[in-house]
This record gives sequence, structure tokens and C-alpha cells, in this order.
Amino acid sequence: MKSVLAKKIRLFIIFLITIAIISCAKQEQKPVETPLETAPEAAPVQPGPPQISYFVHTVKWPGETVSIIAGWYTGDIQNWKALAEANPDINPGRIHEGMKINIPEDMIKTRDPMPKEFIDSFYPKAVIEKAPPKVTPPPVEEEPPLFGPKKYPKK
Repeated sequence: MKSVLAKKIRLFIIFLITIAIISCAKQEQKPVETPLETAPEAAPVQPGPPQISYFVHTVKWPGETVSIIAGWYTGDIQNWKALAEANPDINPGRIHEGMKINIPEDMIKTRDPMPKEFIDSFYPKAVIEKAPPKVTPPPVEEEPPLFGPKKYPKK
């Protein structure tokens, strides 16, 4: 009895191994191409990152910020984030005179240099308060002389 059972187990294992070998052989088969049958296809050209051209702004006024620069050249101060991405080597919070800021050409609305007046419009103007006019107290009025019986000199 044991020998019959052992034979069936061995046959079953051989059957499983055979199926595994056949399935592996089918996966590894590839059609063989000869050079005369087909010409190798040209590999599709993968487009690289698009080349972005920039307009360069040079900071020349105190008080310039990336958002003010974005407002002038792109028309929207919220575009400062795009300018910060286009200038990864610049800290947007620390802009000083002489720095060069790259502005993507596709965002440009004007190429005119940014005037000082545009920058000044973002800051409150110093209001010089006029000294209040001196309040002079109203003149003290003397009491008017009473009228009535006159005092006559004694005789």
C-alpha cells in the first residue's frame, strides 16, 4: 500500500516539474529576427525638458521684491512663486541691488525697465503731520462797568 502511494506521489511531483519546465520554456521563447527580414526600427526620440528662455531683470532699486518684480513684468504679483522656481539659487526674501532675476519669456507682459515710482507705490508714503494750529484762548473779557446810580462826591 505504501509503495503504491509513494509511486503516485512521485508521478505527481514529476508531473508538476514537467509543467513548470514547459511554462518557463514558453516564456523564454522569443521570435528570432534575422537582419534581412526586418530593419531595426529607429528608437523614438524622447523629448527632453523644453528649453525655456528668460528675460533678465537686474535689481537696481532698494525695496524691490520678487513679488514686485513679478507684478511689473508679468502683471500679477502672485507670479512670484514662478520666479522663485526659475531662480532656485536666489532666496526670495533677500533681494539686493545688482542681483539678476530670470523671468520666463512666456510670462512677460512688458520689457520696459521697472521705474522707481512703481516700487514706491507698494510702500506707504510718510505722512508729515502738520502741527495743529495753536489754539489761543479767547481773550478774557473784562466785566463791563455796572451802570446805575452814580456816586457823587461828598460835599
